[in-house]
Amino acid sequence: MPLRAVRRRMKIIPLHRRGAGVGYEPEDPPRRLTPSALPGGDFQERPRMKTRDFKLHGIIPVMVTPFDASGRVELDSLRREAEFLTKTGVHGLCVGGVISEMAGSSAEEIHLICRSVISTTDKPVVAAVFPDCNVEAFELAEASVSAGAMALLVAPPHYLFSPDHDGLLEMFTALRQRVAVPLLLSNCIQTAQVELSSIQALMNQGVIDGMHQAGGNAHLLADILHLRPRVPVFSGVEDLTYMALLLGAEGAISALAAVSPQDCVALYEATRAGDSTRAREVHEKLIRLWHALDHPVELLSRIKWALGMQRRAVGVPRSPYNVMSGENQRILRETLERQGNVL
Repeated sequence: MPLRAVRRRMKIIPLHRRGAGVGYEPEDPPRRLTPSALPGGDFQERPRMKTRDFKLHGIIPVMVTPFDASGRVELDSLRREAEFLTKTGVHGLCVGGVISEMAGSSAEEIHLICRSVISTTDKPVVAAVFPDCNVEAFELAEASVSAGAMALLVAPPHYLFSPDHDGLLEMFTALRQRVAVPLLLSNCIQTAQVELSSIQALMNQGVIDGMHQAGGNAHLLADILHLRPRVPVFSGVEDLTYMALLLGAEGAISALAAVSPQDCVALYEATRAGDSTRAREVHEKLIRLWHALDHPVELLSRIKWALGMQRRAVGVPRSPYNVMSGENQRILRETLERQGNVL
C-alpha cells in the first residue's frame, strides 16, 4: 500500500488548547469542498477573495535537509545550516522546497523542521509543501503555519494526475478558507507545469497572494510578470535570476542561493542599484556554477557535495538519490575552485 495511503492523519492542536507545549492529535479527514457546495456551483462566478499582503522580497535560499545514515533528519546540522545562511545577507529562508527531499514527508516531520529553522533564524521563513490532494494540503499547511511559517508555497498535485483548471481553483479556494498566511503557487514541477490561463484564474479569484515560477520555464515566467492583477512573483529559474529581476520579479526562491548565497544577494543588490556591469559579472558566475550543478539524476548529490566542499555538514541525499560519479565529482570540484565557492 502506498505510503500516502497509510499515513496517520494528524492535526496541530490549536493554540488555545496547547498550553506551553506543541503537539498533534488524530482527526477525521477535513471535509472536501466541492463545486456544488459553492453558490451556483461555478468557480468562475464566485466573488473575488481579498489578496493578502506578501511583503517579503529578495533572495530566499531553498534549504537542503541533512539526514543521518538511517535517513532521519539531523536537527543540529539543520540549525547550523540555518545559522550559516542567516549570516550571508539573504532576505528569508525556504524549508520544504524542491531540493529539501521533503516531498512525501508527514505533517509531523514538516512541523518539526519548520520549527527548528524558525527557532534558529531571525529571517522570515516560508514553507513549501507538495500535496497530492486537499486533505494532505490541509494537514501540511496546518503543520507549517502552526510552526511559524509566514507564508506557504503550494505545489500543484502531480503524483499520478494533475488537476484541471477547476480542480486547482477548488484546492486553493479551500486552502484560502483554512489558512491565515499568504499562499503562493509554487509552479516548480517541470513535468506538471500549471498553464498561464489557470494561473490567471487563480489571480483573478484572489486565492493566491504570489507566484513562484520554476521548473526551467523562463517563457512562462516572463508571461506571469505581465499578468494583472499583479501579485509578487519570485523566480526559481536558476540560471535566469538576473532576467527575472530586470523584468520586475520581487526576488528568487532558489536552490542555487543555497550553494552561493552571497553571490545571489550581490546580484539582487546590483540589479536594484542599476549597476548592470556588476550584475552581469555576478550573473555569468552564477550561470557557470548552475551548469556544473544541474543534472536530471545527480542534482541533489551535486548540491550537497558542493556544500560539503564549503565545510557545511549536510550529509548525502536519501537513497536512491545519493549517486554521483567520481568523474563528475572531479569536474564539480574544479568548477567550485575556479569560482571561489570552496573553503
